[in-house]
Amino acid sequence: MKGKNLIWVLCLALAGCNGKMPLQAPDDPTGTPVLFNSGSLTQVRTKADAPLGSTTPYYLGIDNTSGVPYMPLDGRFVCTMYYHSAAGDTEASPYDIKDAEDGGTSSTTWLRVNNNSGNSVYWNMAYNSVAEENIDELGFDRSATCFYWQNRLPHAFLALADYNKLKTNVGAVTKNPEDQGKLKMYPNWDKDFITLPENPTEEQQAAYDDKLSDNRYANTYDLTRGSRTSMDQQPDPILALTIMKPAGATQEANRVRLYFRHQFSQIQVNIKGSTDESAADISADQIDKVELLGISTEGYVCNRLNADGTVGATTAKEVKLDEYSDAQLEENKWGTSFEMFIMDEAAVGYLKSFNAIAFGQLWAIRITWHEGTTLQPGITHVTTYQVPQTNESNEQLRQLQSSMKYIYDLELRRGTLAVIRTEILDWDQKEELVYGTDGTITN
Repeated sequence: MKGKNLIWVLCLALAGCNGKMPLQAPDDPTGTPVLFNSGSLTQVRTKADAPLGSTTPYYLGIDNTSGVPYMPLDGRFVCTMYYHSAAGDTEASPYDIKDAEDGGTSSTTWLRVNNNSGNSVYWNMAYNSVAEENIDELGFDRSATCFYWQNRLPHAFLALADYNKLKTNVGAVTKNPEDQGKLKMYPNWDKDFITLPENPTEEQQAAYDDKLSDNRYANTYDLTRGSRTSMDQQPDPILALTIMKPAGATQEANRVRLYFRHQFSQIQVNIKGSTDESAADISADQIDKVELLGISTEGYVCNRLNADGTVGATTAKEVKLDEYSDAQLEENKWGTSFEMFIMDEAAVGYLKSFNAIAFGQLWAIRITWHEGTTLQPGITHVTTYQVPQTNESNEQLRQLQSSMKYIYDLELRRGTLAVIRTEILDWDQKEELVYGTDGTITN
């Protein structure tokens, strides 16, 4: 069974800001502001209008043909625009991804959502408040960079946010380690996948000097637990890439949609006692912890477009077992361990549920529980479920996939675990982050 991806549609009206605005001929969209939107403001559609058996969500107050929710009020994101800039370019030509000092033409800006229908305004990257006289008639920070259609060829818009820092994150324009997790795009990055050895060969030097190589630069996100106490405190980068050319005669006809998707995975583990009565009388407080074994400690999200209009896949740091001692590997042969977070409410029919954001490879799930009581614990049981490569539908289980939610329903037995069900779903958006009448969905 598949659910809906977390996909957000942002509508922006872009005009009156700083930025390059090319000359405009009559009926030529070149030089007009780029508008981001999701559907047209027309008659209300509700569940009653949906075809029989349809699971497509409808918005109250807007005919939203995309069937996806808006980014909520006060959401923040960074966006870079690329286009075909050379004279004589065609749609098949590479996008200009060169650095500014090399004559590159891409531009980056920061935005925030200012209403309940995803409308976004250009803002300063620190997200400081702005005096009224420094806000233009469309609500834009006059100091911000705006996007304008540069020609009639396709333009690419690459946008990034952190789902768990939507209203608090700020921008950055450096490569400092302390800026990891902030809203930034190339040429500011955390990870360069091409490294230069101490004594490079000519081939290695040439690869390093080729700044235009694909999938090279990325932002880094810490996937260790640290001092976090809930999944909502973990990094949750969401990325959008939309490519569109201004083919219409009006600004409204050239609106662009941004669809954001989670870049990492969510894992949920639900636990109950055994039906064979070997652990049937276990209570929730006897379940001590659940750990994910073998997953990565860092995740990498590419923050620059490739010249062919694609963006590199999200990846994770390799777990190198030779970096662990024999004693550590005796305790956990997969090296890494992440203790999951207890969910406020257990899934229906289960004693306790745990969740976490993770990426890389999930080799095993380890559960620790005890007999007796918290004050007088009895025997402690540690049982481990080894995750297979794929399930019966040949879907990847061990190699975690972006924007997917993995649900493991497990049954505790003394000395072992029984797997009741494993589900792989699209990672849904949280309903509480869809605000207001225009942005509310109903099934």
